[in-house]
Amino acid sequence: MTFDVLKLLEQEGYIRNGKDNLVHAEKAFFAARVMLWIRNKVKTEPDFDLQSYLTMLLYYKTDLADLKFSEDEDKLLYKMKNPEQEMEEIVDELIKFTSKSSSKPAKEGSVPTDATEDVDGDLDS
Repeated sequence: MTFDVLKLLEQEGYIRNGKDNLVHAEKAFFAARVMLWIRNKVKTEPDFDLQSYLTMLLYYKTDLADLKFSEDEDKLLYKMKNPEQEMEEIVDELIKFTSKSSSKPAKEGSVPTDATEDVDGDLDS
């Protein structure tokens, strides 16, 4: 099976066709280097964290982060462009997730969890 970087770049949205036969590929060349680097790392390092690097590449594509290689090109360096916004979005998602899980109806025969129990066993509302 061959690894067609150009086809993958098109499928992932790094290369888009525009008006008048214009092609938009602002991040495609660097993304191609990163994809080849990731591919090599997956082959040579059995404990390589593929998911994290694919997430970094997605953040680069969506302009949420900057990527660059270290001087020896052994590491891929990652920096969020707006870390405060990223943290706010994570907190918002966490709040949504916890509110959804706490709003589920209690199972039949279970005790409601509205009250909290102190260390000494007293219930507080």
